[in-house]
Amino acid sequence: DNGKPNGHEVASKLGEAKSSLYNDAMGFVHAVDFTETWFKALAACHVAIWLAVVATRNHMNAQTALFLALLGAVYASERLNRLGAEHWREFAGQDYFDQHGVFISVVWSAPLLGDAFLIIIFALRTSAGLLVKVKRAELKQSAGGRSNHKTSKKSD
Repeated sequence: DNGKPNGHEVASKLGEAKSSLYNDAMGFVHAVDFTETWFKALAACHVAIWLAVVATRNHMNAQTALFLALLGAVYASERLNRLGAEHWREFAGQDYFDQHGVFISVVWSAPLLGDAFLIIIFALRTSAGLLVKVKRAELKQSAGGRSNHKTSKKSD
């Protein structure tokens, strides 16, 4: 034994980690009452934001504004978590807002960061398309320049 874990030990640890992650996720899902009105409103908000991101995918200015708004909303999540912890009795059946912000990160920040990532994907796709368009124009121009150069030599 050289002190290094063998393949079976690594596989066993990985299996335990997957099982633990699954159990934690299921514990979260079962602990949260997703039928509460505020959850439904939050879900509708996330769907509306996602639709706005997809609908504006070909409009770079709108995407930039959305991207900045999404990042601002994620930045505000700490304050939202604090407000949620202070006022949860007014809108929720139980206190979901822990001091570490895990809950707000899962239901608020993660979906918004997913939308921001989608905007980045759309921007990369647009950039790649523009790069192809510019290169094609350059090739067409250089090919046109060479044919004009050959034509002028023939007439000499």
